[in-house]
Amino acid sequence: MPGPTDDYFAYKRWFEAGHDALALPVDCVEPDPILTYTNQYTWDLLWFLVFTSPQSHVCIKENFAKIHGLSRSRRIAFAYHYGPTVRSDLAGIPDGEPADPVFVRIDNAGGRPPHLHREGHPTDHIPQEHISGLVVEEVDLFDFVKAALRHRKSGKSIARELGFRVR
Repeated sequence: MPGPTDDYFAYKRWFEAGHDALALPVDCVEPDPILTYTNQYTWDLLWFLVFTSPQSHVCIKENFAKIHGLSRSRRIAFAYHYGPTVRSDLAGIPDGEPADPVFVRIDNAGGRPPHLHREGHPTDHIPQEHISGLVVEEVDLFDFVKAALRHRKSGKSIARELGFRVR
């Protein structure tokens, strides 16, 4: 499981350390990440990286809640999105729809098992059994962000940067 899930405070320390270690490009605008604390075992993360040239963005969403009967949490919902920016709100935050173009999105939206959406096919849900080289449930948000940053710099495919192939 990506990141610590013991509690909010361990996750917050992990996120801040990983965030501080990132080297963001000069064309990246980053609104403050939003870590929403409900209680020690329930929290949400919403984090955007907005690139100005060409206009694209990364959006990271995670939701954690307590596992019944245990004193730790688990990630119950997540969406890691990287793609062109189609529209933004008045504050400049990307405001996307599921059918908008993507370079890649990994999520478990709609109660589905974790799956992948790839460039040219934003509404297709590619299940794990059709993906090699990547276990979608185990993708770490920082690995996802670093792959997006490498993609922007290298021009190589995002599939190559994340290390997956669709079968």
